[in-house]
Amino acid sequence: MPLLELALFQARAAFRSADEALTDLDGALSNAAAAGADILVTPELFFSGYGNAAAVRRAAQVQGSATLEAVGRLVARHGVGLVLGYPEQSGALIFNSAAVFDKHGSRISNYRKTALPNDFERECFTPGGGPEVFEFEGVSCSVLICYDIEFPELARHCAGLGAELVLVPTALRAKWRLVSDAIVPARAYENSIFVGYCDYAADASNPEFSGTSSICGPDGKHLCRAAGPEGLVMARIDTAAVDQRKADFDFLSDLKRYDLEPRRTAKIA
Repeated sequence: MPLLELALFQARAAFRSADEALTDLDGALSNAAAAGADILVTPELFFSGYGNAAAVRRAAQVQGSATLEAVGRLVARHGVGLVLGYPEQSGALIFNSAAVFDKHGSRISNYRKTALPNDFERECFTPGGGPEVFEFEGVSCSVLICYDIEFPELARHCAGLGAELVLVPTALRAKWRLVSDAIVPARAYENSIFVGYCDYAADASNPEFSGTSSICGPDGKHLCRAAGPEGLVMARIDTAAVDQRKADFDFLSDLKRYDLEPRRTAKIA
């Protein structure tokens, strides 16, 4: 069964210029390569910072832009795949996106966030069309972004497409820490998948975000978890655990037994 070393870059929260983002990304990829990672995930909107519409518009990238080409060269130089959270410009529209690069720096997938949770995002972004599955080093993967993972239907859709690993750039606020504590493990458990959930750092100087990036296994247990500051967290993805979990309980198969038609409850006078 394929094995994959997954790293999450719990980056400090900042409104970065393109040059600053590339510099920080270069350092993170270097550290990930030294640690033996196969793929690195950044937080949501890493390339712009989260929560500022002007910063998002300044940092928005079109497909094939010189900046994204520079990202691809960094990836190839370090030999570590990448899931990059960034604002994407397409015509007059802007999307909250995540680009996936293979180890050679080629873009193999681009996901646009489906569920937009607040005024900032609904005013800045257009919803995407839903997740897809791609293969990275023999592992079937999907990407969701932040609020997406809070909908059982979206994670279930990824699992139904055959995903063994769902990668989730996020910008989880500290007050919503229940998501990383309970919802992310539940999504992994109920779909028999691995989930890599990458948030921004949190410390005494910047407590806004949760700083609890984590990787969960198909049994719903945390394989690793960050504790606040900037840094890498890593875990090995062994897809044999997905098969083992499904041998115990295959929710996707059993769910077909309970495909009940909705019906009204009779009114009792």
